[in-house]
Amino acid sequence: MSVQRVVVTRTGGFAGIVRRAEVDDPERAEALSSAVRAVTGREADDRRRDAFVYEFRLVTTTEETRVDLPEGALDPDLRDRVRSLFR
Repeated sequence: MSVQRVVVTRTGGFAGIVRRAEVDDPERAEALSSAVRAVTGREADDRRRDAFVYEFRLVTTTEETRVDLPEGALDPDLRDRVRSLFR
């Protein structure tokens, strides 16, 4: 089942501000979903106190999967994709 939408919530950071972004284009959502799944289960490279934590909700036509990742677990590709959502 292909992902139709991805909702990204960023928490943490120095100020603790919660931000949300959504990708509702199916092609972009599928690409982001693949990038998220590629790093799922990966240990964070660092454990900074004020690092961001990302919640990804991967939405198909029949289900929703939640993946939580600390900032240090993102690889360069996923980090760039996420940063572009919050610009």
